[in-house]
Amino acid sequence: MTPFSSYSLHPGDRCSLILSAGIKTGTSGQNRRQQLVCKSAAAARLALGGSRVLLLEAGGDAGLVSKMPGATFALSGSAVDWHYATLSNNKSCLSNVDNMCPFIRGRCVGGSSAVNFMMYSRGNRRDYDYNLTGWTWEHLEPYFLRYEGLYDLHRLPKSSARYHNTSGIIPIGFFGDSGNPWHERIIEALESLDIPYNPDVNAKSQIGVSQILGYVAGGERVNIAKAYLEQEGVKKTLKLVKNARCTGVIIGEDNVARGVSVFIEPNTTLHLYAKHEVVLSAGAVATPQLLMLSGVGPAEHLREFGIPVRADLPVGEGMSDHVLPVVYVQVDDEYKSDSLLSTIGSKSFRAAQWLATRSGPMASVGLTDVTAFINTECYNFTQRRLLRDRPECDLPNLQLIHAFADKGLVGLMRSVMQTTLSQRDEAFEEIFSHNEERSFIVLSPVLLQPASRGRVRLAGADPRAPPAVAPNYLDDDRDLRDMVRALRFLEHVVRAPAYRRHNASLVRLRACGRGAGYWACYARRMSQSGHHAAGTAALGRKQDSQYGGGFPRKRYLNMTSTNVTAAG
Repeated sequence: MTPFSSYSLHPGDRCSLILSAGIKTGTSGQNRRQQLVCKSAAAARLALGGSRVLLLEAGGDAGLVSKMPGATFALSGSAVDWHYATLSNNKSCLSNVDNMCPFIRGRCVGGSSAVNFMMYSRGNRRDYDYNLTGWTWEHLEPYFLRYEGLYDLHRLPKSSARYHNTSGIIPIGFFGDSGNPWHERIIEALESLDIPYNPDVNAKSQIGVSQILGYVAGGERVNIAKAYLEQEGVKKTLKLVKNARCTGVIIGEDNVARGVSVFIEPNTTLHLYAKHEVVLSAGAVATPQLLMLSGVGPAEHLREFGIPVRADLPVGEGMSDHVLPVVYVQVDDEYKSDSLLSTIGSKSFRAAQWLATRSGPMASVGLTDVTAFINTECYNFTQRRLLRDRPECDLPNLQLIHAFADKGLVGLMRSVMQTTLSQRDEAFEEIFSHNEERSFIVLSPVLLQPASRGRVRLAGADPRAPPAVAPNYLDDDRDLRDMVRALRFLEHVVRAPAYRRHNASLVRLRACGRGAGYWACYARRMSQSGHHAAGTAALGRKQDSQYGGGFPRKRYLNMTSTNVTAAG
């Protein structure tokens, strides 16, 4: 289907319901509901239900590079990224400039679905067990199935069929083949530690090493917004406005949300009005930012910037995000990859192959589709094997993500990698000087059950100013303990025969010494964001006063006509 063109807004446009940043217009004599919307899935459903929808998007189209799976690493810090950085807590990201981590969020049609690594993982059923009525795994699984359009079901075991749907809205399938022999070697290494091969982590069990499904189809990234908006019938009643940034919710003196304010470059501000309800669905950063700019948030914080307080609520608190320290393993391997870390800038032949056929290494994400989920508490370090002898062993606390970097890669794409990692020059040189002579296997142990909590706050009253994002990685000692255990597990992985055959060795940091505290030091210095923030406008019961931003039915206290979807 042809892409949406951008609709021109008009001052005073009226509509019925606002969802995070989109509006819907219509004439006063129509029977159809008229909605103001900002989230593609919700906008599409409203349009298909007969509503006339005008959808607002802060950015433009994601562009051709976003479609190319093998170019994902280059999207960080690009024109389709919000360019956020975290505030330092002096406990994480300590090798980075100003001890801050880059915090990638998509600023384009499709949001972060246009810039992420496209893995399709629903999580563990126990991840949904928060005793919220209507939000358990049993309630949500049918919606996952309704959403999923798996076209590679024939590549999964027959037992997987009941866990999947082939006729949903979002295409799901396997990534292209990068041709990298380390796919098999990684699986062999993990299996030697009794980590089972799991052909489908979205089926009965999540534990094991797997070639994971992704948001890909025909060699391209699946942009979630486009998948929803290009459904037959949506364009009839939905108009999309690109490069229109929602800057706040218009709230009347009666505490009723009336509409939204929108900024359009270079200097135009419009006020758009709704007839029924305002729904914010702008993600884990922009949702609390918009609420606070509108007077809904911690009262003392809002008063610092002269923002009238409409509702004193812990908006922005309770932020939870995955954290990972990047581990580099030197290997003697002359394989020349053209995917993921080694695609950008110098591999014109492979890019041309993808442009012509949507195939080849650029249709893959290199080694990133090989991933493992385990509970490190169930790994026996003495026996060097993963146990499955108690129920908690089925809930992973670690995901292991892989990548490959050719020998000499950094010399070819130094500026891209420095932008992506934001490391100080001395730390960058210490690590990547080893890449001049040897290839790297890049291991990222992701902490799946973090106890640390951060927050999103305003940095000022100007809605165009970046928010203050403070994930507070590794603040809780339990997270550091779990991360050290994960890093010790990686030592065993690298000693497995599949790695030893290629003279694998860990790249070590001189600053961390060689004592018992080495891995704790490494975790704090080499940590990076997992870019999976959630919880800043959380669903919760009324008594969840510490971190519950909202309610099971998603409405904020003392605010009518305002609906807040889960930010994530």
